[in-house]
Amino acid sequence: MISTVTQPGDTHRLNEDWVGATDHLAVVLDGLSAPEGVGGCVHGTPWYVHELGQELLVHASDPAKSLREALRESIEQTALKHAHTCDLGHGGTPSSTVAVVRVGQETLDALVLADSPVVVDTEAGVDVLVDHRVDELFQAEREEVLSASPGPDKVERLANLVQAQRQIRNTPEGYWIAGANPEAANHALEQSWPIEGVLRWAAMSDGVSCLAELYEDTSWSGLLDLADQDVNAVLARVRQVEASDPDGVRWPRYKSGDDAALAYGRLS
Repeated sequence: MISTVTQPGDTHRLNEDWVGATDHLAVVLDGLSAPEGVGGCVHGTPWYVHELGQELLVHASDPAKSLREALRESIEQTALKHAHTCDLGHGGTPSSTVAVVRVGQETLDALVLADSPVVVDTEAGVDVLVDHRVDELFQAEREEVLSASPGPDKVERLANLVQAQRQIRNTPEGYWIAGANPEAANHALEQSWPIEGVLRWAAMSDGVSCLAELYEDTSWSGLLDLADQDVNAVLARVRQVEASDPDGVRWPRYKSGDDAALAYGRLS
């Protein structure tokens, strides 16, 4: 059984994360916010992650397809849905990170594109599959944003960072993320584990992984333990930690509270 939960970081904004699951498959998406507007798309990021997520649930359910192939087809099909109304070549066209877990007869397969990790607890220990390539770019600009106090200055710096990232997004010189170009699927990271050695696993957006990575409130095993009790308890703990530092003084970050999505599964 796969348990899922998602929640916006700000109740006044639409959730740009998305999670969906079948009996043997889970998809977690973290849509990219655009401080100065989405740009070339009339639909927006929440629409995009919903459409891409639904496509992935269909295509990745076919065990004959690799997860990269499923992602490529899902990006293509989603692009076709709004190519006639939107400028898909615009830098502000909606895009998203991707985390997929598929439980097969012999292996547990995972795919990640950008920084939404998959955590797999095996008899040999905990493995984390995550793509942090975007963090290697614009480090000075990122530090400027994170060091700014909440207010107009931080908003402007974040908008400048997003604009700079857009220039090299889905290019050989930059980083890759799901958008309108199916080529991005070829740059996703994949890993498989023998099914008999897997105990439990989770796929999550960085609005959840921050509990272990940024806040260091718990270990990956501790996060999985909490999810094993109740996936809602994981998000509740994230919100509790965020509320203790609303201005990002102790833990500098882009937003006081981020959208969060989590899928969790335990194998018998």
